Parts: sequence; structure tokens; C-alpha cells
Amino acid sequence: MTDPKFVDLVTAAHQYLTARQEDLKAEFGLSWHERWDWDSDRGTIVFSDGGVARVIAKAQLVGSVSKKTGTWLWAWANQSIEERLRRDLNEVRRFGEHQGIWQLSTAKWEADEVDGWEMTSISAYVLHAKGAYRMPSEKLVTFAILDSLAWAPGAAA
Repeated sequence: MTDPKFVDLVTAAHQYLTARQEDLKAEFGLSWHERWDWDSDRGTIVFSDGGVARVIAKAQLVGSVSKKTGTWLWAWANQSIEERLRRDLNEVRRFGEHQGIWQLSTAKWEADEVDGWEMTSISAYVLHAKGAYRMPSEKLVTFAILDSLAWAPGAAA
């Protein structure tokens, strides 16, 4: 049985993030760029077309879903992720502890991509993020929240 408090939180977070994502689509066209690249040195996701950077988003990593093990791992619990790339995620963990929501305060648990989106939506909601992005790779699906976005230098708005 699912905790009603968790369901209410996921619902509010989904509504919040959906509205932010629609804003980003309208303003920056995030749904139509050909490519994305994660730059861990800068903590950015660069969206590009034809090899030309169009939009640069400052981001924080939320966590990832392993395709091999079917588990979620919070970025706040992943020591391989530099602190600066997950700097505000401890606030989400503390929120979960305070509210008694185990999914937010348990480092690793059985999960799928839907769970990953739910944790990302909640993180965006709690941290007032501008949006979120899903970055799939061969072994993982990594989720990030977007702190700020801007057109790349020379990109047409």
C-alpha cells in the first residue's frame, strides 16, 4: 500500500515540474535539440544542433537508475559524484527524513525509470528547480535538475 502523503507529494511535484518543463520547451525549445552533452567540469548540460551549442543549463545530479540491477541511487549517497554536482540534494534527504518519506532518505532501493522521474520531480519541487532532464547511457539513466538556463553565446533566441 502506498502512503497517501507520498502520493500527494508526487502529485504536487509532478504538477510543478510539468509546468516548468512546458516553460522550458516554450522558451528554449528543449524538446527539439538534436543532442545533449553533460559537462561535469562545469556542471552543465549543453543542448546543441548541428554541432553548435544552443542552450546551456546549469544542473545538479539527482540520482540514477541502474539498468542492470533495477535500483535507484541518490546522488547524495553516491561518493563518485563530486559534492558540487549534488550540492543541494541533502536538503531533499532531510525533507524526506522530516516528512517520514523513506524513498527520499534511503540511499538505494529497487526502482525503475518511473521512480527516477518521481524522485527528480520531488527534488525539483523541494528545491524550486527550473526543470529537469533525463540522461540515458548504456548502463544507467541519470536524472538532473536544472538550476538555470541560458542561450549559448551566439545562439539565436
